[in-house]
Amino acid sequence: MLALLILFFTVLLLVAFTPLLGYFENKWILPLMWGLFAAFTLLGWLVFLGIGWLNF
Repeated sequence: MLALLILFFTVLLLVAFTPLLGYFENKWILPLMWGLFAAFTLLGWLVFLGIGWLNF
C-alpha cells in the first residue's frame, strides 16, 4: 500500500511540473503531455464507470 501511495504522489508531482516543462525546447515534452492527458482521461472514465457499476 505504501508503494502505491509513493507511486501516486510521484505521478502527481510529474503532472504538477509538466507545464513548467513547456518552457524547454525538447521534442519529447508535448507527447508526454498528450500521453498524460490521454491516460488520466481514460483512468477517470474507468473509475467513473467502475463506481457506477459497483454501486458505491
